Amino acid sequence: MEVEMTIMDERHASSAPLVKRAIEVAASVMGVANASCEAYIVGDSFMEKNVLAYPSPADFPRPDLDTKRDLGEIYLNPGYIASHKEDLRFMAAHGFLHLLGYDHAGEHDTLAMEGKEEEIMKALTALTQ
Repeated sequence: MEVEMTIMDERHASSAPLVKRAIEVAASVMGVANASCEAYIVGDSFMEKNVLAYPSPADFPRPDLDTKRDLGEIYLNPGYIASHKEDLRFMAAHGFLHLLGYDHAGEHDTLAMEGKEEEIMKALTALTQ
């Protein structure tokens, strides 16, 4: 899994390695290989939300990726996440799951997504112990 990081707010640049690692672990847990996504670290001037995810259409042309599948883009606002006492790693994993088609539109969808989030967070916690 290739994660291309872009820092749009330098105040939060130090969070990029944590975000990248969280997405890589999420990909591993979900069995995603030979794929790529872009993650953007932003501030409040760009968005006043914790995370937004934009899946790429299956037929979206990306000749620069060779054989890799382009999953899409994740935007994270670490300042907003911290001020709301949320976990940046969790939000990165949450955004990644949205790229894979998970959502929380209905109760069944929410439960499925929460189960995957729990698996990913367990894997992330195991890496830090």
